[in-house]
Amino acid sequence: MANDTSAPAIGPWAASTIAAPDVAAVEKVYVDWLGFRVVHRGTLDAAVAASWGAPKNAGAAFSVLEPESGKQSFLRVVTNPKPDGYRHLTTFGWAASEMACQDVDALQERLKDSPFEIIGPAADLEMIPQIRAMQVRGLADEVFYLTMFKEDLPEFDLPEANSFVDRMFIAVLATDGPEKVQAWFDTHWGIAPGAIADTKLTIIDDAFGVPQRSLDLRLTVATMRGRSLVEIDGYPPQATERSRNPGYLPPANAMMSVLVDSLDGLSMPMLSKPIRQPEAPYFGRRAATTAGAMGELIELIERDPS
Repeated sequence: MANDTSAPAIGPWAASTIAAPDVAAVEKVYVDWLGFRVVHRGTLDAAVAASWGAPKNAGAAFSVLEPESGKQSFLRVVTNPKPDGYRHLTTFGWAASEMACQDVDALQERLKDSPFEIIGPAADLEMIPQIRAMQVRGLADEVFYLTMFKEDLPEFDLPEANSFVDRMFIAVLATDGPEKVQAWFDTHWGIAPGAIADTKLTIIDDAFGVPQRSLDLRLTVATMRGRSLVEIDGYPPQATERSRNPGYLPPANAMMSVLVDSLDGLSMPMLSKPIRQPEAPYFGRRAATTAGAMGELIELIERDPS
Protein backbone atom coordinates (compact mmCIF):
# COMPACT_ATOMS: atom_id res chain seq x y z
CA MET A 1 0.00 0.00 0.00
CA ALA A 2 1.40 3.38 -0.93
CA ASN A 3 2.25 5.99 1.68
CA ASP A 4 -0.49 8.47 0.81
CA THR A 5 -3.43 10.05 2.53
CA SER A 6 -5.61 7.01 1.83
CA ALA A 7 -3.21 4.71 3.67
CA PRO A 8 -3.78 3.80 7.32
CA ALA A 9 -1.89 5.90 9.86
CA ILE A 10 0.02 2.83 11.07
CA GLY A 11 3.11 1.14 9.60
CA PRO A 12 5.75 0.13 8.79
CA TRP A 13 7.14 -2.19 11.43
CA ALA A 14 9.95 -0.59 13.43
CA ALA A 15 11.18 -3.45 15.62
CA SER A 16 10.58 -7.02 16.70
CA THR A 17 11.40 -7.76 20.34
CA ILE A 18 12.67 -11.15 21.49
CA ALA A 19 12.51 -11.96 25.19
CA ALA A 20 15.44 -14.25 25.94
CA PRO A 21 17.16 -15.74 29.01
CA ASP A 22 20.61 -15.11 27.40
CA VAL A 23 20.81 -11.89 25.37
CA ALA A 24 24.46 -12.30 24.41
CA ALA A 25 23.93 -15.78 22.98
CA VAL A 26 20.92 -14.70 20.92
CA GLU A 27 22.69 -11.58 19.68
CA LYS A 28 25.69 -13.64 18.54
CA VAL A 29 23.51 -16.03 16.53
CA TYR A 30 21.87 -13.22 14.53
CA VAL A 31 25.20 -11.51 13.92
CA ASP A 32 27.12 -14.65 12.96
CA TRP A 33 24.49 -16.41 10.87
CA LEU A 34 22.08 -13.76 9.53
CA GLY A 35 24.47 -10.84 9.13
CA PHE A 36 22.81 -8.45 11.58
CA ARG A 37 24.81 -5.64 13.18
CA VAL A 38 24.64 -4.43 16.77
CA VAL A 39 23.65 -0.75 16.93
CA HIS A 40 23.07 -0.42 20.68
CA ARG A 41 23.57 -2.30 23.94
CA GLY A 42 22.29 -1.16 27.30
CA THR A 43 20.16 -1.83 30.35
CA LEU A 44 16.45 -1.23 30.22
CA ASP A 45 15.19 2.03 31.66
CA ALA A 46 12.48 1.59 34.29
CA ALA A 47 10.11 3.89 32.40
CA VAL A 48 10.48 1.79 29.24
CA ALA A 49 9.83 -1.45 31.13
CA ALA A 50 6.76 0.10 32.77
CA SER A 51 5.50 1.29 29.38
CA TRP A 52 5.53 -2.35 28.23
CA GLY A 53 3.59 -3.50 31.30
CA ALA A 54 6.75 -5.34 32.35
CA PRO A 55 8.17 -3.44 35.35
CA LYS A 56 10.34 -6.38 36.46
CA ASN A 57 12.33 -6.06 33.23
CA ALA A 58 13.76 -2.76 34.52
CA GLY A 59 17.55 -2.94 34.53
CA ALA A 60 17.59 -5.94 32.16
CA ALA A 61 20.37 -6.10 29.59
CA PHE A 62 19.20 -5.60 26.02
CA SER A 63 20.66 -5.36 22.55
CA VAL A 64 19.37 -3.72 19.36
CA LEU A 65 20.40 -5.05 15.96
CA GLU A 66 19.76 -4.01 12.36
CA PRO A 67 19.99 -5.94 9.07
CA GLU A 68 23.09 -5.60 6.92
CA SER A 69 21.11 -3.42 4.50
CA GLY A 70 20.92 -0.71 7.16
CA LYS A 71 17.16 -0.44 6.89
CA GLN A 72 15.71 0.83 10.13
CA SER A 73 13.78 -2.32 10.97
CA PHE A 74 15.32 -3.47 14.20
CA LEU A 75 15.63 -6.67 16.17
CA ARG A 76 15.68 -6.05 19.92
CA VAL A 77 16.68 -8.77 22.39
CA VAL A 78 15.75 -8.25 26.06
CA THR A 79 16.79 -10.38 29.05
CA ASN A 80 13.68 -12.17 30.31
CA PRO A 81 13.03 -15.42 32.20
CA LYS A 82 11.30 -18.16 30.25
CA PRO A 83 8.12 -19.45 31.93
CA ASP A 84 7.79 -23.18 32.53
CA GLY A 85 6.00 -25.11 29.84
CA TYR A 86 6.22 -22.53 27.05
CA ARG A 87 6.27 -24.06 23.58
CA HIS A 88 6.51 -22.10 20.36
CA LEU A 89 3.55 -21.90 17.96
CA THR A 90 1.00 -23.33 20.40
CA THR A 91 -0.28 -20.20 22.21
CA PHE A 92 -2.11 -17.01 21.34
CA GLY A 93 -0.15 -13.82 20.71
CA TRP A 94 2.82 -12.95 18.53
CA ALA A 95 3.87 -16.22 16.92
CA ALA A 96 6.60 -15.12 14.54
CA SER A 97 8.22 -12.32 12.57
CA GLU A 98 8.81 -12.60 8.83
CA MET A 99 11.91 -11.16 7.18
CA ALA A 100 12.71 -10.73 3.48
CA CYS A 101 15.78 -12.54 2.17
CA GLN A 102 17.50 -12.82 -1.20
CA ASP A 103 17.94 -16.60 -1.57
CA VAL A 104 16.06 -18.82 0.85
CA ASP A 105 17.65 -22.04 -0.44
CA ALA A 106 21.18 -20.70 0.05
CA LEU A 107 20.13 -19.45 3.48
CA GLN A 108 18.77 -22.88 4.38
CA GLU A 109 22.09 -24.44 3.40
CA ARG A 110 23.94 -21.88 5.54
CA LEU A 111 21.75 -22.52 8.58
CA LYS A 112 21.98 -26.32 8.53
CA ASP A 113 24.91 -26.27 10.96
CA SER A 114 23.76 -23.20 12.91
CA PRO A 115 22.11 -22.90 16.35
CA PHE A 116 18.83 -22.21 14.53
CA GLU A 117 16.46 -25.15 14.21
CA ILE A 118 14.87 -25.35 10.77
CA ILE A 119 11.25 -26.13 11.62
CA GLY A 120 9.93 -25.54 8.10
CA PRO A 121 12.21 -26.33 5.13
CA ALA A 122 12.26 -23.99 2.15
CA ALA A 123 9.15 -24.42 0.02
CA ASP A 124 6.90 -22.46 -2.33
CA LEU A 125 3.70 -21.15 -0.77
CA GLU A 126 0.66 -23.11 -1.87
CA MET A 127 -1.49 -20.01 -2.36
CA ILE A 128 1.28 -17.90 -3.97
CA PRO A 129 3.97 -20.17 -5.50
CA GLN A 130 6.04 -17.14 -6.59
CA ILE A 131 6.90 -16.73 -2.89
CA ARG A 132 9.29 -19.20 -1.28
CA ALA A 133 9.86 -19.37 2.47
CA MET A 134 11.37 -21.31 5.34
CA GLN A 135 10.83 -21.13 9.11
CA VAL A 136 13.37 -21.32 11.92
CA ARG A 137 13.33 -21.44 15.71
CA GLY A 138 16.02 -19.58 17.64
CA LEU A 139 17.72 -20.06 21.00
CA ALA A 140 14.94 -18.28 22.93
CA ASP A 141 12.19 -20.28 21.17
CA GLU A 142 11.50 -17.29 18.93
CA VAL A 143 10.23 -18.12 15.45
CA PHE A 144 11.15 -16.33 12.24
CA TYR A 145 9.88 -16.84 8.71
CA LEU A 146 12.52 -16.11 6.05
CA THR A 147 10.98 -15.29 2.68
CA MET A 148 12.12 -14.61 -0.88
CA PHE A 149 10.13 -13.41 -3.87
CA LYS A 150 10.95 -15.33 -7.04
CA GLU A 151 9.43 -12.61 -9.20
CA ASP A 152 7.96 -9.16 -8.82
CA LEU A 153 4.39 -9.25 -7.49
CA PRO A 154 3.14 -5.65 -7.83
CA GLU A 155 -0.34 -6.56 -6.65
CA PHE A 156 1.09 -7.38 -3.19
CA ASP A 157 3.53 -4.43 -2.92
CA LEU A 158 6.16 -6.57 -1.20
CA PRO A 159 9.57 -5.28 -0.04
CA GLU A 160 12.85 -5.84 -1.84
CA ALA A 161 15.65 -7.59 0.05
CA ASN A 162 18.76 -5.40 -0.17
CA SER A 163 20.89 -7.74 1.92
CA PHE A 164 21.07 -11.52 2.27
CA VAL A 165 18.60 -11.22 5.15
CA ASP A 166 16.77 -7.91 5.32
CA ARG A 167 13.95 -6.21 7.18
CA MET A 168 10.88 -7.61 8.86
CA PHE A 169 7.73 -6.97 6.86
CA ILE A 170 5.14 -9.28 8.45
CA ALA A 171 4.26 -9.98 12.08
CA VAL A 172 2.37 -13.23 12.57
CA LEU A 173 -0.38 -13.21 15.20
CA ALA A 174 -1.91 -16.41 16.62
CA THR A 175 -5.59 -15.98 17.49
CA ASP A 176 -8.69 -17.87 18.57
CA GLY A 177 -10.53 -16.25 15.67
CA PRO A 178 -9.37 -13.78 13.00
CA GLU A 179 -12.59 -11.77 13.11
CA LYS A 180 -11.90 -10.12 16.48
CA VAL A 181 -8.45 -9.00 15.31
CA GLN A 182 -9.87 -7.70 12.04
CA ALA A 183 -12.44 -5.72 14.03
CA TRP A 184 -9.68 -4.25 16.23
CA PHE A 185 -7.69 -3.01 13.22
CA ASP A 186 -10.83 -1.69 11.57
CA THR A 187 -11.96 0.16 14.70
CA HIS A 188 -8.61 1.74 15.54
CA TRP A 189 -6.92 2.15 12.14
CA GLY A 190 -9.67 1.93 9.53
CA ILE A 191 -8.18 -1.22 7.98
CA ALA A 192 -11.21 -2.97 6.49
CA PRO A 193 -11.51 -6.74 7.07
CA GLY A 194 -10.32 -8.88 4.16
CA ALA A 195 -11.19 -12.40 3.10
CA ILE A 196 -10.35 -15.24 5.48
CA ALA A 197 -8.92 -18.33 3.80
CA ASP A 198 -8.93 -21.90 5.04
CA THR A 199 -5.41 -23.31 5.12
CA LYS A 200 -3.09 -25.90 6.63
CA LEU A 201 0.37 -25.18 8.01
CA THR A 202 2.75 -28.07 8.61
CA ILE A 203 4.77 -26.16 11.22
CA ILE A 204 1.62 -25.76 13.32
CA ASP A 205 0.81 -29.47 13.03
CA ASP A 206 4.36 -30.25 14.15
CA ALA A 207 4.16 -27.82 17.07
CA PHE A 208 1.02 -29.52 18.38
CA GLY A 209 2.44 -33.00 17.73
CA VAL A 210 -0.30 -34.12 15.34
CA PRO A 211 -0.05 -35.70 11.87
CA GLN A 212 0.89 -33.22 9.18
CA ARG A 213 -1.94 -31.43 7.38
CA SER A 214 -4.47 -32.55 9.97
CA LEU A 215 -5.27 -29.18 11.62
CA ASP A 216 -7.69 -26.78 9.94
CA LEU A 217 -6.54 -23.17 10.23
CA ARG A 218 -7.88 -19.84 9.02
CA LEU A 219 -5.68 -17.06 7.70
CA THR A 220 -6.05 -13.42 6.69
CA VAL A 221 -3.90 -10.29 6.60
CA ALA A 222 -4.18 -6.65 7.65
CA THR A 223 -2.22 -4.31 5.35
CA MET A 224 -0.43 -1.33 6.86
CA ARG A 225 1.80 1.37 5.40
CA GLY A 226 5.36 0.86 4.26
CA ARG A 227 4.94 -2.61 2.76
CA SER A 228 4.12 -4.09 6.15
CA LEU A 229 1.39 -6.52 7.13
CA VAL A 230 -0.06 -8.49 10.01
CA GLU A 231 -0.70 -12.14 9.23
CA ILE A 232 -3.66 -13.19 11.36
CA ASP A 233 -3.78 -16.95 11.97
CA GLY A 234 -6.82 -18.65 13.44
CA TYR A 235 -5.34 -21.40 15.61
CA PRO A 236 -6.91 -24.79 16.42
CA PRO A 237 -8.87 -25.53 19.64
CA GLN A 238 -5.73 -27.03 21.22
CA ALA A 239 -4.13 -23.55 21.45
CA THR A 240 -3.93 -21.87 24.85
CA GLU A 241 -3.21 -18.51 26.42
CA ARG A 242 0.51 -17.69 26.56
CA SER A 243 2.16 -18.23 29.93
CA ARG A 244 4.08 -15.23 31.27
CA ASN A 245 6.02 -14.63 34.47
CA PRO A 246 4.21 -11.87 36.41
CA GLY A 247 5.72 -8.45 35.76
CA TYR A 248 7.83 -9.61 32.83
CA LEU A 249 7.52 -9.64 29.06
CA PRO A 250 5.93 -12.65 27.37
CA PRO A 251 8.56 -15.18 26.22
CA ALA A 252 10.17 -15.47 22.77
CA ASN A 253 8.33 -13.30 20.20
CA ALA A 254 7.34 -10.82 22.89
CA MET A 255 6.33 -7.55 21.26
CA MET A 256 6.13 -5.74 17.92
CA SER A 257 6.88 -2.04 17.47
CA VAL A 258 5.26 -0.05 14.65
CA LEU A 259 5.33 3.54 13.45
CA VAL A 260 2.19 5.67 13.74
CA ASP A 261 1.39 9.21 12.64
CA SER A 262 0.68 10.40 16.18
CA LEU A 263 -0.13 9.12 19.65
CA ASP A 264 -2.57 11.97 20.16
CA GLY A 265 -6.23 11.12 19.87
CA LEU A 266 -5.84 7.33 19.75
CA SER A 267 -8.85 5.48 21.13
CA MET A 268 -7.11 2.39 22.51
CA PRO A 269 -5.88 2.44 26.13
CA MET A 270 -2.12 2.57 26.70
CA LEU A 271 -0.32 0.62 29.41
CA SER A 272 1.39 3.81 30.66
CA LYS A 273 2.12 7.38 29.65
CA PRO A 274 4.36 7.89 26.57
CA ILE A 275 8.11 7.52 26.85
CA ARG A 276 10.92 9.11 24.88
CA GLN A 277 14.35 7.45 24.49
CA PRO A 278 17.38 8.40 22.35
CA GLU A 279 18.38 4.96 21.05
CA ALA A 280 16.92 2.81 18.26
CA PRO A 281 14.11 2.25 17.53
CA TYR A 282 12.94 5.48 19.21
CA PHE A 283 15.47 8.14 18.13
CA GLY A 284 13.87 10.64 20.49
CA ARG A 285 10.33 10.02 19.29
CA ARG A 286 7.42 9.41 21.65
CA ALA A 287 6.26 5.82 22.15
CA ALA A 288 3.53 4.05 24.08
CA THR A 289 2.38 0.44 24.26
CA THR A 290 -1.09 -1.02 23.98
CA ALA A 291 -2.52 -4.53 24.11
CA GLY A 292 -4.21 -5.75 20.95
CA ALA A 293 -7.23 -7.96 20.49
CA MET A 294 -5.39 -11.07 21.71
CA GLY A 295 -3.56 -9.25 24.51
CA GLU A 296 -0.43 -9.01 22.33
CA LEU A 297 1.92 -6.11 23.03
CA ILE A 298 2.03 -3.46 20.30
CA GLU A 299 4.46 -0.61 20.84
CA LEU A 300 3.42 2.50 18.92
CA ILE A 301 6.25 4.89 17.95
CA GLU A 302 5.52 8.25 16.41
CA ARG A 303 6.71 8.63 12.85
CA ASP A 304 8.30 12.04 13.44
CA PRO A 305 9.68 13.74 16.56
CA SER A 306 7.18 16.00 18.31
